[in-house]
Amino acid sequence: MSKLKRNIAEIKCLRKIFEAKGSIKNDFKKCVYCGLCQKVCSVDAIAVSKDQKTWSIEDDICVRCTHCVFKCPIKALTLQK
Repeated sequence: MSKLKRNIAEIKCLRKIFEAKGSIKNDFKKCVYCGLCQKVCSVDAIAVSKDQKTWSIEDDICVRCTHCVFKCPIKALTLQK
């Protein structure tokens, strides 16, 4: 197996592990768009705009480390399976 194919297989395996953990959900009724979750995201999967009151997460990039969940001061973020 070539190195590229092995790397692709490893990435696919890791993606399945991450997806099995669930996904990060935001309770928009609670969210104050402070941006702390964006600041602690090690893979830059979260984008927050306080001015436009928008919050988004790229599930394909998110590794479900839950740092954002624990950093959220009002507990608007959760890991849902």
